[in-house]
Amino acid sequence: MTKPKIGPRKVAVIMAGGRGTRFWPRSRGARPKQFLAMVGEETLLNATVSRLSPSFLPGDIYIVTTEELAAETRRMLPQLPPGNVLVEPEGRNTAPCLALALAVIESRTPDGVMVVLSADSWIGDKDKFLEDIDTAVHHAAGKRDLVVFGIRPTYPETGYGYIETEGKGKVLGASAFREKPTYDKAVEYLESGRHFWNAGMFVWTLQDLRAELTRHCPEILAPLDEWMAAGADPARLAQAYGRLPKLSIDYALMEKSDRVAVVPAHFRWSDVGSWPAVVEFHESDAAGNVVQGDVILLESNNCAVFGGKRLIAGSGLEDLIVVDEPDALLLCRKDRAQDVKTIVERLSAMGRTDLL
Repeated sequence: MTKPKIGPRKVAVIMAGGRGTRFWPRSRGARPKQFLAMVGEETLLNATVSRLSPSFLPGDIYIVTTEELAAETRRMLPQLPPGNVLVEPEGRNTAPCLALALAVIESRTPDGVMVVLSADSWIGDKDKFLEDIDTAVHHAAGKRDLVVFGIRPTYPETGYGYIETEGKGKVLGASAFREKPTYDKAVEYLESGRHFWNAGMFVWTLQDLRAELTRHCPEILAPLDEWMAAGADPARLAQAYGRLPKLSIDYALMEKSDRVAVVPAHFRWSDVGSWPAVVEFHESDAAGNVVQGDVILLESNNCAVFGGKRLIAGSGLEDLIVVDEPDALLLCRKDRAQDVKTIVERLSAMGRTDLL
C-alpha cells in the first residue's frame, strides 16, 4: 500500500457539482451521476474520496458542490469535517469553482499544494495514482509550475481536449492545449506520441494558482477576495458569485499560462461520460449483451439493459441501450447515447421538472 511521503502539505479539492445529464433517467437533479454506483459497488463520489487514503487526511479533503447537493454530500461523507464541503450558490463552470476553493483554503493552509480532481471519473491502479500525485505535488512545489495530468490516448477520441507536450521524463512541458479535434486530427494526435487527453485533474501551490489567476483572469478573484475580507458570510456569497464570469479553468488560466507542466498518468482513467462507457465496465454474454435486473433477451446482440423492478423482455434487438426507472424509460441506440443530454434539455424546455 502506498504510504504518505514527507513533503509539502497537500489538500485535495474534488469538484462535485455536476448534474450528469447524459445518465438520465437514472441520474437526476437530486441524485446526479457522482451519487450513483455507476462502476462497482461504491458511488463515484465515495470512490474518489476513498482512493485518496492514506495520502490525504480527511481534514485536507474538500468537496465543492451546489446548494441542492450539499446536505446529501455531507451525509455521504461523514468522515469529512462539515466545513470542508464548500457550497457554490450556483454553477458557473470550473474556474469560479476553483477560485472559491482557493479563497477559502488559503485562509486555512496558505502554504498548501492543491490537488484538483473530479467526483465523477473512474480511476484504476490506486497505488500508481497516488505515486503520480506525489510526482506532481513535488514538481509543483519545487518548480512552481501548474501541473496537469495527461492521459495517454488509446483511440482517436474526438470528444476530449488534448494537451500537446514537449520533452521527456516523468514531467513534460505543455506546448499547447488543443480543442476537441476532428477524427483525422485525433488520429494524428494518437500517432504523434506527444498528445495526451486532458482529464481535468490539476496540481498547483495555492500561491501559484493565485499569482497566475491574478495575472490572467483577475476578475475571477476580486469579488471573492472582497467577500473573504468582509467576513466570508455564506449569506452574501451569492452576490459575490453572481459577479464571476462563467469560465472553465482551461480557458481562464491553463491555455494562457506559460508555466504549465504535464505528468503523464500511469493509472487507468475513464470519465464515465455516457451509458456506453458504463457498459465497458460490465461483463457481457456471448452475444455481447450486458444486463442488470430481471431481463430476457432473445436473438439480440450488443445491447445493454439496466433494469429496475419490473421484467424487461426483448427480441431481435441490436446495439440498444435500455435504462428503466419507475417514472421513465430510456431507449436509444448506442451510437446516439450523447443525445440523452438533448432529451434532458427538451424535458426542461417542456417544464417537465418532475422528471429531472
